[in-house]
Amino acid sequence: MSSLLVCEGVTKRFGGLVALNNVSIEVGKGEILGIIGPNGSGKTTLINVISGVLLPDDGRVIFDGKDVSKLKPHVRVSLGISRTFQGSRVYPYLPVYYNVALSARSVYRDPEIARAKTNWALTVTKLIAEAVELPINLTPFKLRMVEIARAIVTNPKLVLLDEPFAGLSAEEVEEVIKIINKLNNLGVTFIIVEHKLRYLMKLAERVVVLNNGIKIFEGPPSEAIKDREVIQVYLGGGVS
Repeated sequence: MSSLLVCEGVTKRFGGLVALNNVSIEVGKGEILGIIGPNGSGKTTLINVISGVLLPDDGRVIFDGKDVSKLKPHVRVSLGISRTFQGSRVYPYLPVYYNVALSARSVYRDPEIARAKTNWALTVTKLIAEAVELPINLTPFKLRMVEIARAIVTNPKLVLLDEPFAGLSAEEVEEVIKIINKLNNLGVTFIIVEHKLRYLMKLAERVVVLNNGIKIFEGPPSEAIKDREVIQVYLGGGVS
């Protein structure tokens, strides 16, 4: 499997705090990679560095063979990197359709293509019925669907999902998993930051475990739950 994303020795500091310390990961085209770790371990910081919200102090981010380490987020979107955030970043008083369409128009100059992509993203996320609704009136699950629709409408090669299952019921999580698998079968690569390893075990071929900004494990989820250091620093003696 050829690599789509390579992070080489990525380090990020905030004053005296080292949020990421020489972290290296490689993600193959079409892979689903999970990133787990306790609060403050550097998971979201790594996602921010990959997406361009933060620039690394040391190391490089290589995407699809191109060094994107210093590129701005909107440029990375145009190259094929999209993401969701832990908290909702949708426009609460703009109808769902236009929330998604704005993301589409940021990439597609042709309004007809943007419209077709918007309708496709709303169909995949089962939001057609809510297209004219305001996000402020939606359930947390439907809001999550809007975020995912905004991420996939740009035709990404890589989607970064930051805690996509947070606050959802077990049934809603299964719906999100179905959508991720459907998109992955279409060739979309995913990096998923998540606290619940049991959900990642249904999706990810590999997981990376971070602790205090350091990568302490990389391998199959089934091996992560057996690793002594992972159990000690993240799972607290048991699997969540």
